[in-house]
Amino acid sequence: MMYHGTTYQNSCYRPIGIYVDHHGEGHSQRAIAIAKQAPDYFTLLGTGLKGKSEALPIVDLPDELYFHAAAAPAESDFSAQNRLSRQHRLQRIAEWIDIANPALLLIDSCVEVASLAQLKGVPTVYMRLSGKRNDPAHLRAFAGAEAVLCPFHPLLESEATPQWLRAHSRYFPGLTQKDNFLHTAADTKISEDKATAAQKPALLAAPQRRILLIVTGHECLGKRHMSAKAHQFLKAVQDLPDWQIHIIGQACPKTIQTACPDNLHFHGWVEHMEDFINEADLVAGAASDCLISAVAAAGKPFICMPQQRPFGEQYEKAGRLARLHAATICRKWPRNWQKTVQKALKHGAVLAALHDDNAPAQAAEFLLGLAYGNRQAAYNTSIGSGLAASLTAIVRESRACLPPRHSAALWRKNGAKHHRPRKAA
Repeated sequence: MMYHGTTYQNSCYRPIGIYVDHHGEGHSQRAIAIAKQAPDYFTLLGTGLKGKSEALPIVDLPDELYFHAAAAPAESDFSAQNRLSRQHRLQRIAEWIDIANPALLLIDSCVEVASLAQLKGVPTVYMRLSGKRNDPAHLRAFAGAEAVLCPFHPLLESEATPQWLRAHSRYFPGLTQKDNFLHTAADTKISEDKATAAQKPALLAAPQRRILLIVTGHECLGKRHMSAKAHQFLKAVQDLPDWQIHIIGQACPKTIQTACPDNLHFHGWVEHMEDFINEADLVAGAASDCLISAVAAAGKPFICMPQQRPFGEQYEKAGRLARLHAATICRKWPRNWQKTVQKALKHGAVLAALHDDNAPAQAAEFLLGLAYGNRQAAYNTSIGSGLAASLTAIVRESRACLPPRHSAALWRKNGAKHHRPRKAA
C-alpha cells in the first residue's frame, strides 16, 4: 500500500494506526513499545518519529510548533497559526485514513483526532491518562471508543473515576520498551556492549559513591518544564556530599559551567533514559506515566516531584503513589535532600510491584483482537447510560455556577416580555 509515494504497509491486511501526541516523550515511548510486538500490523502517526521508531512504518505529521518556533508573533497571530498547524495535522491524518482504510486507530491522546476518526467511521481505542478528564469532549471520546487503555496500574486509578468508565478501561501498567531494561531480581548493571552503543558517559566514575539521577525537562518557547536553577542543584550537592548527582534533560546552567562541583554531572537531553536509570541507586523526577513506568521497571526507589499539567494528572498520580507508599512525594524542590533521600530509599519494592514487563505484548494482543477478531460493542447500554449520567452532572454543575439573573424564572418574568413572538399576519 502506498502513502505519499512510498510503500509503508503490506496490502494483505488493513493496518492498525497509533496516533502519537507531540507533547511529551511518553506518548511515543508507549506507541513504539506496543508496535514493536507486531511491527507488520502497526503504523505510527506523529511528529519527530524518524530515527526513534526503528523499522516501524510511520506517517510523519507536521509539528504544531513548526509554524511559530522561529519567531514570537503576537497573541492573535499565534492563535491563528496554531489553528492552521492543527488543521494541517488533521488533514494529513484524514488522507492516511482514506488511503489505508485502517482496521483500528489507537489515539494517544487527542480528542480532536478521536472525533475525526469517528466521523470517518474508523473504530478507535483511546489512551486515557490520569487527571480529572470529565469534560464532554473526553467523555464522548471514551464512550465512543471500542475500549479505553490506561498505561498505569488499577491501584493508581482515581477514586473519582465513574464506574462505567472503569468497566470500559483496560489497564496495562508498564508500557515501556522492555528490552531497554536489563535488570533482574538483583541489582544488575548495564552491559558494556549497550553502554558503548548508547555512547553515554559512564556513571560509575566514582564507584564508592552512590548515584542520584535527577530527570528534568528543558526550556521550550520560554517556558520551563521540570527544570531547576543553579542554586537548587548546588543545594543538592551540599546536602549529599557522598553521592554522585547526575542530571539528564537539562543542560548545565551558565552560572556554574566554569565551577561545577566534581560530583555534579549534566548530560542534557538523552535518547535512552533507561540506560541512566539502570545505573542509578535513586531516581528523582516528575510524576509522568513514562518516567514512573521506567523507574518501576528498573526497580529503583523514586522521589516524585509532580508538575503542573492540564487536568491535574501529575498531582493525582502523586497522591495515589503516596497512599500506596510507593514513592516519596515532594511538591517543591526538596529543602533537605539528606532527609528526602533516606525516606525515599525505603519505597523501591512497592513501586516495582506496580509494573508489568508483559504489558506491551498484552496491549498489542488486545488491539489485534479488537481489529481482526473479537470486537466488542463500541457503545453498549451500560456505557451509554454512564455517559449520560456524567454529562447530566456536568450540566447541573455548570448551571449551579450561573448567577441568579440567568435563571429561567427571571427570564420568563423580565426577558420574555422583550422577546414576544410576533403575531401572525
